Amino acid sequence: MNLVADSGGVLRVTGLDHLGAANCGELKQRVVSTLTDTIRIVELDCTALRYIDSDGFGVLINLHKRLGADFGCVRLLQPSPALRELLRLLRFNEIFELTP
Repeated sequence: MNLVADSGGVLRVTGLDHLGAANCGELKQRVVSTLTDTIRIVELDCTALRYIDSDGFGVLINLHKRLGADFGCVRLLQPSPALRELLRLLRFNEIFELTP
């Protein structure tokens, strides 16, 4: 898992192939410790993401709430068709920004 913040207020998370109980605590801790007053968007690169469980969704919701209080957002980049459908069924497509 790699985290890179840019000068435009975006923190990008890459290198995740799964997001679940085994690693969601680390993701949350690293993102929260990296957040600054200037970071308003957390982008999760989903191109390699093949598995997400309820703990992983819980972390995404937690980050959404943390950023939402400061008018920020969580953006999911290039989710697979299966993940996109799961997000739609859970109505998470109404919470998170999805990019093609």
